[in-house]
Amino acid sequence: MGYAQNVMAPTWRARRSAALAIKWQLPNSLRTFLPMAGPLPSAPGALTLRQIEVFHAVMLTGSLSEAGRMLSVTQPAVSRVLASAENRLRYPLFERVKGRLHPTPEARRLYAEAEEIFGRVNRFNALAGALGAGSASTVSLVSSPSFSEWLVPHAIQKFRERHPDTPIRYRPLAFDALLPHLLLGQADFGLASMPPPVNANIVSEEIGQGWLGCAVPRGHPLAVRSRLRAEDLQGHLLIGYGADTPFGRLASRFLNSGPTPVQPQIEIRSTPEALALVRQGVGVALIESFGYHPSFGKDFVLLPTDPALGHAIHLLHAASSPLSSSARRFASVLKALIKQAQKSAPY
Repeated sequence: MGYAQNVMAPTWRARRSAALAIKWQLPNSLRTFLPMAGPLPSAPGALTLRQIEVFHAVMLTGSLSEAGRMLSVTQPAVSRVLASAENRLRYPLFERVKGRLHPTPEARRLYAEAEEIFGRVNRFNALAGALGAGSASTVSLVSSPSFSEWLVPHAIQKFRERHPDTPIRYRPLAFDALLPHLLLGQADFGLASMPPPVNANIVSEEIGQGWLGCAVPRGHPLAVRSRLRAEDLQGHLLIGYGADTPFGRLASRFLNSGPTPVQPQIEIRSTPEALALVRQGVGVALIESFGYHPSFGKDFVLLPTDPALGHAIHLLHAASSPLSSSARRFASVLKALIKQAQKSAPY
Protein backbone atom coordinates (compact mmCIF):
# COMPACT_ATOMS: atom_id res chain seq x y z
CA MET A 1 0.00 0.00 0.00
CA GLY A 2 2.82 2.34 0.90
CA TYR A 3 4.57 1.52 -2.38
CA ALA A 4 1.39 2.22 -4.34
CA GLN A 5 1.02 5.58 -2.60
CA ASN A 6 4.59 6.50 -3.49
CA VAL A 7 4.06 5.53 -7.11
CA MET A 8 0.82 7.50 -7.40
CA ALA A 9 2.03 10.58 -5.51
CA PRO A 10 3.94 12.93 -7.83
CA THR A 11 7.28 14.26 -6.68
CA TRP A 12 7.49 17.97 -5.80
CA ARG A 13 9.35 18.49 -9.07
CA ALA A 14 6.45 17.00 -11.02
CA ARG A 15 3.95 19.07 -9.07
CA ARG A 16 6.00 22.20 -9.67
CA SER A 17 6.25 21.47 -13.41
CA ALA A 18 2.50 21.02 -13.61
CA ALA A 19 1.94 24.25 -11.72
CA LEU A 20 4.30 26.13 -13.99
CA ALA A 21 2.46 24.74 -16.99
CA ILE A 22 -0.77 26.12 -15.54
CA LYS A 23 0.85 29.42 -14.71
CA TRP A 24 2.26 30.07 -18.15
CA GLN A 25 -1.06 29.29 -19.80
CA LEU A 26 -2.55 32.26 -17.92
CA PRO A 27 -2.68 35.82 -19.29
CA ASN A 28 0.12 38.10 -18.12
CA SER A 29 -2.31 39.92 -15.83
CA LEU A 30 -2.85 36.73 -13.83
CA ARG A 31 0.64 35.23 -13.71
CA THR A 32 1.87 37.46 -10.93
CA PHE A 33 -0.84 36.13 -8.66
CA LEU A 34 0.57 32.57 -8.81
CA PRO A 35 4.03 32.78 -7.19
CA MET A 36 6.15 29.67 -7.78
CA ALA A 37 9.21 30.42 -5.67
CA GLY A 38 9.27 26.97 -4.08
CA PRO A 39 7.54 23.59 -4.00
CA LEU A 40 3.79 23.47 -3.77
CA PRO A 41 2.61 23.07 -0.18
CA SER A 42 1.68 19.61 1.05
CA ALA A 43 -0.63 21.15 3.65
CA PRO A 44 -3.42 23.68 3.07
CA GLY A 45 -1.88 27.01 2.10
CA ALA A 46 -2.92 30.64 2.08
CA LEU A 47 -4.82 31.93 -0.93
CA THR A 48 -3.66 34.94 -2.90
CA LEU A 49 -5.89 37.99 -3.22
CA ARG A 50 -6.48 37.07 -6.86
CA GLN A 51 -7.68 33.59 -5.91
CA ILE A 52 -10.02 35.10 -3.31
CA GLU A 53 -11.28 37.58 -5.92
CA VAL A 54 -12.05 34.79 -8.41
CA PHE A 55 -13.75 32.68 -5.73
CA HIS A 56 -15.85 35.68 -4.69
CA ALA A 57 -16.86 36.38 -8.30
CA VAL A 58 -17.92 32.76 -8.89
CA MET A 59 -19.97 32.80 -5.69
CA LEU A 60 -21.66 36.05 -6.74
CA THR A 61 -22.46 35.04 -10.31
CA GLY A 62 -22.95 31.28 -9.94
CA SER A 63 -21.00 30.40 -13.08
CA LEU A 64 -17.48 30.48 -14.46
CA SER A 65 -18.45 32.36 -17.60
CA GLU A 66 -20.28 35.13 -15.70
CA ALA A 67 -17.40 35.41 -13.25
CA GLY A 68 -15.06 35.83 -16.22
CA ARG A 69 -17.20 38.65 -17.60
CA MET A 70 -17.25 40.31 -14.20
CA LEU A 71 -13.45 40.16 -13.94
CA SER A 72 -12.81 40.84 -17.65
CA VAL A 73 -10.96 37.55 -18.14
CA THR A 74 -11.75 34.34 -20.02
CA GLN A 75 -13.68 31.42 -18.57
CA PRO A 76 -10.63 29.10 -18.80
CA ALA A 77 -8.60 31.65 -16.82
CA VAL A 78 -11.24 31.66 -14.07
CA SER A 79 -11.29 27.87 -14.08
CA ARG A 80 -7.50 27.64 -13.72
CA VAL A 81 -7.31 30.15 -10.86
CA LEU A 82 -10.19 28.44 -9.07
CA ALA A 83 -8.51 25.06 -9.51
CA SER A 84 -5.26 26.43 -8.10
CA ALA A 85 -7.18 27.76 -5.09
CA GLU A 86 -8.72 24.35 -4.42
CA ASN A 87 -5.30 22.77 -4.85
CA ARG A 88 -3.88 25.06 -2.18
CA LEU A 89 -6.76 24.45 0.20
CA ARG A 90 -6.77 20.67 -0.39
CA TYR A 91 -10.58 20.55 -0.52
CA PRO A 92 -13.17 21.42 -3.17
CA LEU A 93 -15.06 24.70 -3.18
CA PHE A 94 -17.71 23.78 -5.74
CA GLU A 95 -19.47 20.67 -6.99
CA ARG A 96 -20.89 20.45 -10.50
CA VAL A 97 -24.44 19.03 -10.53
CA LYS A 98 -26.31 18.83 -13.84
CA GLY A 99 -23.97 21.38 -15.39
CA ARG A 100 -24.31 23.92 -12.59
CA LEU A 101 -21.86 24.89 -9.87
CA HIS A 102 -22.97 24.37 -6.28
CA PRO A 103 -20.81 25.75 -3.45
CA THR A 104 -19.70 23.35 -0.76
CA PRO A 105 -20.39 24.09 2.94
CA GLU A 106 -16.75 25.23 3.24
CA ALA A 107 -17.24 27.65 0.35
CA ARG A 108 -20.32 29.14 1.99
CA ARG A 109 -18.40 29.84 5.17
CA LEU A 110 -15.51 31.35 3.22
CA TYR A 111 -17.90 33.49 1.20
CA ALA A 112 -19.02 35.35 4.32
CA GLU A 113 -15.39 36.29 4.99
CA ALA A 114 -14.83 37.22 1.34
CA GLU A 115 -17.87 39.52 1.45
CA GLU A 116 -16.35 41.35 4.39
CA ILE A 117 -13.01 41.65 2.59
CA PHE A 118 -14.53 43.11 -0.56
CA GLY A 119 -16.85 45.34 1.44
CA ARG A 120 -13.75 46.88 2.96
CA VAL A 121 -12.09 47.11 -0.45
CA ASN A 122 -15.11 48.99 -1.78
CA ARG A 123 -15.05 51.34 1.20
CA PHE A 124 -11.33 51.86 0.66
CA ASN A 125 -11.87 52.75 -3.00
CA ALA A 126 -14.76 55.07 -2.17
CA LEU A 127 -12.63 56.88 0.40
CA ALA A 128 -9.67 57.08 -1.97
CA GLY A 129 -11.86 58.63 -4.63
CA ALA A 130 -13.46 61.05 -2.18
CA LEU A 131 -10.07 62.17 -0.90
CA GLY A 132 -8.96 62.87 -4.44
CA ALA A 133 -12.11 64.88 -5.05
CA GLY A 134 -11.63 66.77 -1.79
CA SER A 135 -14.98 65.72 -0.36
CA ALA A 136 -13.87 63.47 2.50
CA SER A 137 -11.06 65.26 4.30
CA THR A 138 -11.74 68.07 6.76
CA VAL A 139 -9.93 71.34 6.12
CA SER A 140 -8.55 72.58 9.42
CA LEU A 141 -6.97 76.01 9.56
CA VAL A 142 -5.89 78.63 12.04
CA SER A 143 -5.05 82.27 11.43
CA SER A 144 -4.03 85.47 13.09
CA PRO A 145 -7.22 87.16 14.41
CA SER A 146 -6.81 90.04 11.94
CA PHE A 147 -7.73 87.68 9.09
CA SER A 148 -10.93 86.52 10.83
CA GLU A 149 -12.90 89.71 10.07
CA TRP A 150 -13.16 89.32 6.33
CA LEU A 151 -10.47 87.33 4.49
CA VAL A 152 -10.93 83.86 5.99
CA PRO A 153 -14.76 84.08 6.20
CA HIS A 154 -14.88 85.14 2.55
CA ALA A 155 -12.51 82.31 1.59
CA ILE A 156 -14.69 79.80 3.45
CA GLN A 157 -17.76 81.06 1.59
CA LYS A 158 -16.03 80.74 -1.80
CA PHE A 159 -14.61 77.32 -0.98
CA ARG A 160 -17.96 75.96 0.22
CA GLU A 161 -19.60 77.07 -3.02
CA ARG A 162 -17.24 74.76 -4.91
CA HIS A 163 -16.88 71.98 -2.32
CA PRO A 164 -20.10 71.89 -0.26
CA ASP A 165 -19.37 68.43 1.17
CA THR A 166 -15.97 69.27 2.67
CA PRO A 167 -16.10 70.00 6.42
CA ILE A 168 -14.10 73.01 7.65
CA ARG A 169 -12.67 73.67 11.09
CA TYR A 170 -11.39 77.22 11.71
CA ARG A 171 -9.95 78.95 14.74
CA PRO A 172 -8.37 82.42 14.98
CA LEU A 173 -5.34 82.38 17.30
CA ALA A 174 -2.59 84.67 18.47
CA PHE A 175 0.71 84.00 16.72
CA ASP A 176 2.33 82.39 19.78
CA ALA A 177 -0.55 79.86 19.95
CA LEU A 178 -0.81 79.38 16.18
CA LEU A 179 2.55 77.63 15.70
CA PRO A 180 2.00 74.93 18.39
CA HIS A 181 -1.34 74.08 16.75
CA LEU A 182 0.46 73.37 13.48
CA LEU A 183 3.33 71.44 15.05
CA LEU A 184 0.97 69.25 17.09
CA GLY A 185 -1.14 68.42 14.04
CA GLN A 186 -4.21 70.24 15.36
CA ALA A 187 -4.52 72.24 12.12
CA ASP A 188 -3.52 71.60 8.50
CA PHE A 189 -2.20 75.09 7.89
CA GLY A 190 -2.20 78.61 9.21
CA LEU A 191 -2.30 82.17 7.93
CA ALA A 192 -0.07 84.74 9.61
CA SER A 193 1.33 88.22 9.08
CA MET A 194 4.87 87.26 9.98
CA PRO A 195 7.19 84.33 9.18
CA PRO A 196 7.95 81.62 11.74
CA PRO A 197 11.33 81.33 13.46
CA VAL A 198 13.94 79.71 11.23
CA ASN A 199 14.26 76.57 13.36
CA ALA A 200 10.53 76.07 14.02
CA ASN A 201 10.03 73.05 11.68
CA ILE A 202 7.41 75.11 9.88
CA VAL A 203 7.20 75.56 6.11
CA SER A 204 6.34 79.15 5.17
CA GLU A 205 5.07 80.37 1.80
CA GLU A 206 4.59 84.07 1.13
CA ILE A 207 1.24 84.34 -0.65
CA GLY A 208 0.67 88.08 -0.77
CA GLN A 209 1.18 91.51 0.71
CA GLY A 210 -0.96 93.35 3.22
CA TRP A 211 -0.67 96.76 4.80
CA LEU A 212 -1.66 98.54 7.98
CA GLY A 213 -4.11 101.39 7.67
CA CYS A 214 -5.75 103.69 10.16
CA ALA A 215 -9.42 103.02 10.89
CA VAL A 216 -11.17 106.32 11.65
CA PRO A 217 -14.85 106.61 12.72
CA ARG A 218 -17.06 108.53 10.31
CA GLY A 219 -17.53 112.09 11.53
CA HIS A 220 -14.09 112.07 13.20
CA PRO A 221 -11.89 115.13 12.35
CA LEU A 222 -9.29 112.83 10.71
CA ALA A 223 -11.86 111.09 8.47
CA VAL A 224 -11.52 113.77 5.77
CA ARG A 225 -7.79 113.11 5.23
CA SER A 226 -6.54 111.10 2.25
CA ARG A 227 -3.71 109.53 4.28
CA LEU A 228 -2.24 109.97 7.75
CA ARG A 229 1.20 110.67 9.15
CA ALA A 230 2.20 109.81 12.69
CA GLU A 231 2.06 113.46 13.82
CA ASP A 232 -1.57 113.70 12.61
CA LEU A 233 -2.53 111.32 15.42
CA GLN A 234 -1.30 113.65 18.15
CA GLY A 235 -4.20 114.80 20.30
CA HIS A 236 -6.49 111.95 19.23
CA LEU A 237 -7.22 108.80 21.20
CA LEU A 238 -5.24 105.96 19.63
CA ILE A 239 -6.08 102.29 20.02
CA GLY A 240 -2.88 100.26 19.65
CA TYR A 241 -1.39 96.79 19.96
CA GLY A 242 0.82 95.34 22.64
CA ALA A 243 4.52 95.75 21.91
CA ASP A 244 4.99 91.95 21.92
CA THR A 245 2.49 91.35 19.09
CA PRO A 246 3.42 91.22 15.37
CA PHE A 247 1.29 94.28 14.58
CA GLY A 248 2.57 96.05 17.67
CA ARG A 249 6.13 95.78 16.37
CA LEU A 250 5.07 96.85 12.87
CA ALA A 251 2.98 99.78 14.11
CA SER A 252 5.79 101.07 16.33
CA ARG A 253 7.83 101.85 13.19
CA PHE A 254 5.08 104.18 12.04
CA LEU A 255 4.26 105.67 15.45
CA ASN A 256 7.92 106.55 15.97
CA SER A 257 8.38 108.06 12.49
CA GLY A 258 7.20 111.58 13.44
CA PRO A 259 8.89 114.35 15.42
CA THR A 260 7.35 112.99 18.64
CA PRO A 261 6.52 109.30 19.22
CA VAL A 262 2.80 108.58 19.50
CA GLN A 263 1.64 106.38 22.37
CA PRO A 264 -1.62 104.37 22.31
CA GLN A 265 -4.05 105.17 25.11
CA ILE A 266 -5.89 101.85 24.76
CA GLU A 267 -4.00 98.61 24.22
CA ILE A 268 -5.58 95.63 22.47
CA ARG A 269 -4.27 92.34 21.05
CA SER A 270 -5.90 91.99 17.64
CA THR A 271 -7.73 93.71 14.78
CA PRO A 272 -11.26 92.50 15.74
CA GLU A 273 -10.89 94.15 19.15
CA ALA A 274 -9.65 97.36 17.54
CA LEU A 275 -12.55 97.42 15.09
CA ALA A 276 -15.11 96.94 17.85
CA LEU A 277 -13.79 100.03 19.62
CA VAL A 278 -13.60 102.10 16.41
CA ARG A 279 -17.21 101.20 15.56
CA GLN A 280 -18.23 102.57 18.96
CA GLY A 281 -16.46 105.83 18.15
CA VAL A 282 -13.95 105.37 20.98
CA GLY A 283 -10.92 106.36 18.88
CA VAL A 284 -8.78 105.57 15.86
CA ALA A 285 -6.78 102.38 15.38
CA LEU A 286 -4.19 100.85 13.10
CA ILE A 287 -5.62 97.69 11.57
CA GLU A 288 -4.57 95.06 9.04
CA SER A 289 -5.91 95.77 5.54
CA PHE A 290 -7.40 92.27 5.21
CA GLY A 291 -9.36 92.88 8.39
CA TYR A 292 -11.27 95.56 6.49
CA HIS A 293 -13.87 95.22 3.76
CA PRO A 294 -15.59 98.07 1.86
CA SER A 295 -18.90 96.95 3.35
CA PHE A 296 -17.56 98.17 6.71
CA GLY A 297 -17.47 101.73 5.32
CA LYS A 298 -20.74 102.82 6.90
CA ASP A 299 -19.07 102.82 10.32
CA PHE A 300 -15.55 104.05 9.58
CA VAL A 301 -13.01 104.76 6.84
CA LEU A 302 -9.63 103.08 6.39
CA LEU A 303 -6.87 105.53 5.53
CA PRO A 304 -3.39 104.58 4.32
CA THR A 305 -0.41 105.69 6.36
CA ASP A 306 2.54 107.81 5.30
CA PRO A 307 5.03 106.15 5.23
CA ALA A 308 3.38 102.91 4.15
CA LEU A 309 3.26 99.96 6.53
CA GLY A 310 3.43 96.89 4.32
CA HIS A 311 3.90 93.30 5.43
CA ALA A 312 3.93 89.82 3.92
CA ILE A 313 1.15 87.27 4.37
CA HIS A 314 2.45 83.79 5.11
CA LEU A 315 0.83 80.40 4.60
CA LEU A 316 2.29 78.03 7.20
CA HIS A 317 2.21 74.28 7.77
CA ALA A 318 4.27 71.77 9.71
CA ALA A 319 7.31 70.52 7.81
CA SER A 320 6.32 66.95 8.68
CA SER A 321 2.76 67.33 7.31
CA PRO A 322 2.36 68.22 3.60
CA LEU A 323 -0.96 69.80 2.70
CA SER A 324 -3.83 67.51 1.73
CA SER A 325 -5.58 67.99 -1.61
CA SER A 326 -8.48 69.74 0.15
CA ALA A 327 -6.12 72.07 2.02
CA ARG A 328 -4.34 72.93 -1.23
CA ARG A 329 -7.68 73.80 -2.83
CA PHE A 330 -8.55 76.06 0.09
CA ALA A 331 -5.12 77.71 -0.12
CA SER A 332 -5.76 78.41 -3.82
CA VAL A 333 -8.98 80.23 -2.91
CA LEU A 334 -7.10 82.31 -0.33
CA LYS A 335 -4.39 83.23 -2.82
CA ALA A 336 -6.96 84.30 -5.42
CA LEU A 337 -8.77 86.54 -2.91
CA ILE A 338 -5.52 88.13 -1.75
CA LYS A 339 -4.40 88.76 -5.33
CA GLN A 340 -7.74 90.38 -6.15
CA ALA A 341 -7.66 92.58 -3.04
CA GLN A 342 -4.13 93.76 -3.78
CA LYS A 343 -5.35 95.40 -7.00
CA SER A 344 -7.17 98.04 -4.92
CA ALA A 345 -4.34 98.61 -2.43
CA PRO A 346 -3.38 102.32 -2.07
CA TYR A 347 0.35 101.61 -2.40
